[in-house]
Parts: sequence; structure tokens; C-alpha cells
Amino acid sequence: MDAPRLNIWFRGLAAAAVVGCAGRWNGPAVIVLACAAGWSVFDLGRREEVERAEPERSGAALPTVEPYGIAMQLAFVAVLGVGAWDNRAPEVAWRSPGLPGVGVIMLGVALRQSAAHALGSRFTVGVSVPADHELVVTGPYRWIRHPNYAGLLLVAFGTAMMVWSPLAAETALVAWLPLALLRIQKEERALHARLGEAFLDYARASWCLVPGVY
Repeated sequence: MDAPRLNIWFRGLAAAAVVGCAGRWNGPAVIVLACAAGWSVFDLGRREEVERAEPERSGAALPTVEPYGIAMQLAFVAVLGVGAWDNRAPEVAWRSPGLPGVGVIMLGVALRQSAAHALGSRFTVGVSVPADHELVVTGPYRWIRHPNYAGLLLVAFGTAMMVWSPLAAETALVAWLPLALLRIQKEERALHARLGEAFLDYARASWCLVPGVY
């Protein structure tokens, strides 16, 4: 196994271990949160490596370190870790999951998949706008400029609801969401620089993240 792939595996296992230990590996909810943390960090790392190795996929080589991306990963792991911490007590180990939260998670995943389908090969981990990039206004992009982040926000809140953790929802609001908004600003500056007035017209006719709110 080469060094980059080994590093990706290490990061994923470390994220799973941190979340699992936060919840003292106490029951199914904590184990699910630990697995989710490990898989999300591993999968993002894997996709980053693919985009660095094949820059033609995203139109530009990605930086070795993408600060907002790393910070958002850590913040998402923190959300899961706090949820695990709230489920560390033995008396809550086998309580039933919050079913409305499961539904919100499924909605968030579906929104992300719809966004990925609409973008196709333009759906990347890093912030990059290829020279031939065209404005996408199909799928959820007809109403929301950043449905991928909206989906992640739903996943974060749904997870907090599923494991009965108000503190995890607060962590998503105060840690993950501000970083996502900074990343959004960076992406919109890049899109404006590439697409010019066409992007501004689209921005005026759509919502950024939450329809009817922002």
C-alpha cells in the first residue's frame, strides 16, 4: 500500500476511534457514529487523491492542503463525536433511534446524490472551476446554489435527531456551518470570476443554501 493510501486509511481509522472513544463504544448508536466518521473521512480522502492524481477531472490541480475542506471534515467529526458523547451512558445504550432524524438523514443524502447527478464530472471535492465550466441550473440547482452543503447540513441535523443529541445539533450550527459558509464564499468568488454576469444573474434568482431563508 502506497503512502497516500495508507495516510487515508489512518485518517479514517483515527476519526472512527475518536468518535467511538468519545462514546465509550457504548451500544449501537455510538458504533454507527464511529463507522460514519471513519467512512466519511476515508471517502473524502480517497476522492481528494483521485482529483490530485487526475487533475483533468476537475480542470485544475488541487492544492496539497485545502484548509476549508480539512476544517469542515474535523467539524463534522466533532458533530459525530458530540453525539457519541451524549450516548456514552450505559442506560441509553439500547434506546431506539429517533426515526424523524433517520428521515432527515435520508433526505440529505438524496439531495447530495441529486446534486452530484446534476453536476456529473464537475462534482469535485476541491474548489476548482474548469475553463470549459458551464452554469448548471438543473436538478436542485434550479432553486439552491449549494445543494451539496444543504444536504450535509440535513445529514448533520438528522444525525443529532437520530441519536437524541441537542448538543450535536448546536455543534453543527457553531462549528460546521460557519466553515461551510466560508467555503461557499470561496466557491462563489471562483464561479463569479469564471462565469461573470451569468453567475450573478443566477445568484439573484436562486437561494444560497436554504430556500426561503438564505
